[in-house]
Amino acid sequence: MSDYTALAELMAINERIGPAESAADADWFGELLHDRFTMRRPGGALSTRGEFIAGLAPGSERRTTMLSVELHGSHRATARCLVDKWALGNPQQVQTFDNLRVFILVDGRWQLITWLAEPA
Repeated sequence: MSDYTALAELMAINERIGPAESAADADWFGELLHDRFTMRRPGGALSTRGEFIAGLAPGSERRTTMLSVELHGSHRATARCLVDKWALGNPQQVQTFDNLRVFILVDGRWQLITWLAEPA
């Protein structure tokens, strides 16, 4: 896989995460998340792959602004983005989160293994 192809794939994945989370797309996340996936939520709690998928629920609109995508060798990558999330009950209220996501290439496809989120 060329660097250009890898970066394009990673950009597309990262831009898809917000809408997939808003739509509670458990099947898509089931493919994306590595078996050893861990998320550090903005409040500090850790979630496993199973906990993240089980906690998905249709909800707030999210918009992703990519800040960087970097390859680290041929099988590792990081992505950093800001995610704006609108409150369901109050569409005027927006929370912004700074996300750092770590991906590994497994059998020719990118899997998300670590997701660190904190308030921006």
